[in-house]
Amino acid sequence: MNRTLTAIAALLMAGTAQAGIPQLNATCPGNLEVHADEGGPIYINGKETQLKKFNDNYFEAKGEGVTLSLSINPDGSPSLSYTGKHGANGVCAETKAGAASTASPTAKAEAACLAAVAKSTNVEQAKLKVTDVLTAEAGVGVTIEVPGADAPWSCLSSPEGKVQGASYTGSEGAL
Repeated sequence: MNRTLTAIAALLMAGTAQAGIPQLNATCPGNLEVHADEGGPIYINGKETQLKKFNDNYFEAKGEGVTLSLSINPDGSPSLSYTGKHGANGVCAETKAGAASTASPTAKAEAACLAAVAKSTNVEQAKLKVTDVLTAEAGVGVTIEVPGADAPWSCLSSPEGKVQGASYTGSEGAL
């Protein structure tokens, strides 16, 4: 039994060590808004880019006349820079955690869900963190982490930001 548990633990640790495109929102000089869904794609000013993977820790995204360079640091944090026309280049800054980027096609749904969960939990919206965004015919599913909660909140919204429902995914009374 110990061998089985050891093997499972090793597989879980191997899975967490694997890098890839994280979910992120960033701004770059030159009025560039960047959004990446976990695993990709990457958007610049709301438009999907052409993505090239060099390895598990380095990606380039081309679009809107610029090339974004995304590298994943050993601690898992992203580093994002850009190169544009006429030698323009710079370092991009991640936007505040929990903030929905206006560059994302799901930005309105994310913002509406953050507001709905903030209202339901009486927690400041700035303290909430979007941890997952999924799109489907039914709408945009947004998973939100609330400080102090044992489980995340789940929200369903239209892409235009009309919330259809927000609920706690854990047991009642665990919040």
